[in-house]
Amino acid sequence: MENSESTFVPTILVVDDNKRNLQVVGNILHDEKYKVAMAINGLTALKLASQLKPDLVLLDIMMPEMDGYEVCKKLKKNPDTEDIPVIFLTAKVETDDVVEGFNLGGVDYITKPFKQKELLVRIKTHLDLLESRRKIAAQAGELHAANIFKDRLFSIIGHDLRSPLSSIKFTIDMMKSGVIEFGDDFFHETLGQLAKTTDEAYTLLENLLGWAKSQSGNLPVVPETFSLKEMAESIARLQKLNLSNKNIELVIDVAESISVYADNQMINTVLRNLLSNAIKFTPNGGKIQILATETNDNLVKVSVVDSGVGISEENMKRLFNNANPLKTYGTNNETGSGLGLILCKDFVEKNGGTLNITSEIGQGSTFAFTLSKM
Repeated sequence: MENSESTFVPTILVVDDNKRNLQVVGNILHDEKYKVAMAINGLTALKLASQLKPDLVLLDIMMPEMDGYEVCKKLKKNPDTEDIPVIFLTAKVETDDVVEGFNLGGVDYITKPFKQKELLVRIKTHLDLLESRRKIAAQAGELHAANIFKDRLFSIIGHDLRSPLSSIKFTIDMMKSGVIEFGDDFFHETLGQLAKTTDEAYTLLENLLGWAKSQSGNLPVVPETFSLKEMAESIARLQKLNLSNKNIELVIDVAESISVYADNQMINTVLRNLLSNAIKFTPNGGKIQILATETNDNLVKVSVVDSGVGISEENMKRLFNNANPLKTYGTNNETGSGLGLILCKDFVEKNGGTLNITSEIGQGSTFAFTLSKM
């Protein structure tokens, strides 16, 4: 068998109570560059099959204590070994014996004395079939995952994104029709609400696009060295209105000297989402801190600490549920899709870091992640 083009080397378990037979078959398979395991009885065969998960079993029938039929039956009843192809290699030549072997789940039946070339061809045929089945199963798994991703994407577009856009359109139509008059108090209140809804829709769209690219595997990591303080201050300026609207104090405690080596756009998305979430779940008059400290293992720990409502243990378990992200309203009924934290975790891990969360109901939350130093 030619294996030079592939790193995959099949493992074949040979089961026979005759040591001479084991040696002959083992030598043939070894010469063909297969990995070979051997068992001299049925009990040993079952243990090896469960431990090694061979790609194929060559099984003698006439063995003491437990014959090959019983071994095959037990292999097929075990979920861990039921898919392993079994070829009976035996001196039993009666039709009833052959039929029994196939009825018990064998994929082939070869009688002794066998011809070496025929044995190798049949082995290769069944290994090729096994590899094809594995590829089909892998493709089916990928297709299932793609369908889940597509359904989730359509759900967000159809519900989470449609809702703020519908609200924006309705408000603009009211302004155009003159129902909301320019300059009065209600106009300024409506304009503020419109700006808030637009920000939410924009943030959702950015997260949605980032999540879609990440899930599809089309988002390369391009690391560079940059200043954390500059990034934090830039993001804070973008959130100035939201901070002001809730009278939240923001403290940025990041030394000028701290730089990290990571994908700038990804970490910008992470920090922006974490600060946005902190604002969302911090009540009026609260406080948020962005901290950064250097660790002893050449890492930088970045923390976003809020004095918000906190997260319950039950909700903590659901934070990173990709199929059904946790959706909760902020202290001023701010909305969200639940994608932000999932995206943060994914982007941090793509940059070789970890994201950790600690929280206490009524006391606030800390979202901390690590990055490599310059």
